[in-house]
Amino acid sequence: MERTDTLREETSSTPSALSEREKNRGRYREGQTLQFIRVRFPGHAHSYPFILGKRSFSYGQKVMALSDRGMTVGYVNSFPYEAPYQKELEPIRTISRPATDEDENTGGSQESKEKEMEELCKKLIEKHRLNMNLTHVELIAYGKKVVFYFTAPQRVDFRALIRDLVGELKMKIELRQIGQRERAAALGGLGPCGLSLCCSTFLNRYGNISIKMAKLQNLSLVPAKLNGLCGQLKCCLSYEQNVYRDKLSRLPEKDELIETLNGDRGKVLRHHIIPEEFDMLTDRGVIRRYHALQYDPQKQNPKPSWEMPQNFDHISQETSTVIGPPPPPQKAPEKPLAPSQDSPESKPSQTPVDEGRPPSPPPRPPAEKKTPSERKAPSDLSAKAKKNNPFNKKRRKRKKR
Repeated sequence: MERTDTLREETSSTPSALSEREKNRGRYREGQTLQFIRVRFPGHAHSYPFILGKRSFSYGQKVMALSDRGMTVGYVNSFPYEAPYQKELEPIRTISRPATDEDENTGGSQESKEKEMEELCKKLIEKHRLNMNLTHVELIAYGKKVVFYFTAPQRVDFRALIRDLVGELKMKIELRQIGQRERAAALGGLGPCGLSLCCSTFLNRYGNISIKMAKLQNLSLVPAKLNGLCGQLKCCLSYEQNVYRDKLSRLPEKDELIETLNGDRGKVLRHHIIPEEFDMLTDRGVIRRYHALQYDPQKQNPKPSWEMPQNFDHISQETSTVIGPPPPPQKAPEKPLAPSQDSPESKPSQTPVDEGRPPSPPPRPPAEKKTPSERKAPSDLSAKAKKNNPFNKKRRKRKKR
């Protein structure tokens, strides 16, 4: 029995796929821009493109679409996108309609059949004592074929298991060995971030994750933090890989002897990739922090006659302040040009005078400030006002008591 990872070979040979090809033949021309949307079916590790047309569907909406198991309920797994028409896109399929409650009920009856077949297969696996773990079961080809997905640490001889399954179910049987990532994508679940797994929602290609990505991002190499639900390295480690790689290209390598633009020479100790900074031990025994613009690999290299000291009596740390980029060169202030005789600035301003309007009064001179000795004493009216103030009367009564 052959092991396959995708379902495209089956879909291309089904009668429904051939009829779709015949319908689309001559309908689209090469290079024509088409609008697609991706639909994912329960139990499938990948989503499939469907032409959108003039209709609109929301993300996560349940729809009825044609899969390898027939008309099945799936959910929209992407936003609309455009792609040029190519022959490799055949067969191009369309979404039938939005799913209703009746469609979901009919899909539940098929799920119950799949669970019965799954229980039967597990019993036969225990009977034959096979080292394999059954993950899920799919009914395809309009219920005429059943596919059993399993994981195993190595190749398994399951010929006796297939004979028993064919004798019990009386239909076509296929066993597919998949990896841990594909198992998690097909079953779904919640990741450590609390959201649905990326591989089961929007990722079309996953994997190709290495421990070098975690080292480049200065992450702690703890398997409990780096591994996802599938037990492998998280796919999200690759999301920021290009950003870290671009920022690291602007910094000097570790243990490299360099000379910064401000004249300091020393050895690079560590990187701070996100703010684009690095720490350097200078030849004077001081650890300083520099911005990436202080480093120029083409110009600022130490001279061959210079040597880095091997030992220091005392090393001080001055990383609280960052030595930033050099200030831009200041331009000399431009002298204002002397106005020419013909320019309007050289001529006195001649404002029109209104003969019927009276002339404006001259400005008042500023008031002279008086010293404390020249200030007048308070008048009798102010003294009487203080005496008749009811608040002051109360204070006098309190003093008498």
